[in-house]
Amino acid sequence: MRVVSLINGSLSSESSSIYALRYAKKLDCKFSLLYIREKIHSKELDKSFENIKRSADYLEVEIELLILEDLKELKSWVKSKDVDMMFCSSRRNHSIFDRSFAQSIVKMDMKVDLAVVKVVKLFRANSVDSVILPIRGSKLSIKKFTLFYAFAFAYESKAEIYSIDKISKRELAKVDALQIKERLKEVIFNLRHYFRIATLMGFKFNLKHDYTLAEGEKIKTHIAQNGYDLMIVGAHYDGSFFGSHPIDAFFENPIMNTIYFIAYEEEL
Repeated sequence: MRVVSLINGSLSSESSSIYALRYAKKLDCKFSLLYIREKIHSKELDKSFENIKRSADYLEVEIELLILEDLKELKSWVKSKDVDMMFCSSRRNHSIFDRSFAQSIVKMDMKVDLAVVKVVKLFRANSVDSVILPIRGSKLSIKKFTLFYAFAFAYESKAEIYSIDKISKRELAKVDALQIKERLKEVIFNLRHYFRIATLMGFKFNLKHDYTLAEGEKIKTHIAQNGYDLMIVGAHYDGSFFGSHPIDAFFENPIMNTIYFIAYEEEL
């Protein structure tokens, strides 16, 4: 299997590549840096490659740099390789490379899982002490859990699944300690398969549950109070690349480094 990181000479793509390196190292995958040629082979690209290579040497991961002409060639290349995950990056308050780049990749329907990294703090990927995965209630796919586990395992970091239930102001006023306790038990029961997997793999994670009027604001408050280093969120786009799902707001306006996971869906 192979992990791919798209680079363009920017510091944000270097940060994204460090996450990709850690992921590849832990899964014992081959690692490739890909550059989609624009007009020239820039000096920034050469410098960026050398910086990433130093990190790869430290992690003892062999890397290669490939320069492709366009997205069509990228799709052909991916088709010919056994790619586990493709990483691409974005700076805070900027879209991925340019606004249409990641949209184009998604619409091309390449047979690969995509991890889009929104970079708020450059090179925070060198040290990750805690990873958070926010979910609605007990809705969690095995693909997203696996990615969450992979990063927590790669960095040997603390890990938390943060479950949120949105309710009305009237309902929230009626919530008591017993209801909170019973709902937490229900969430744990619904996620019991993930706890089983974690136990078998020697992986420990915390589960926190809250009721709220506004999911986004509640997660922001929780993150601010606990100081996480990395957040994993799933894709909820519908028609357009970014939808209106509350958790998606953390990708448009991130408060921390965030990996936006888009799993390839096989046709049944």
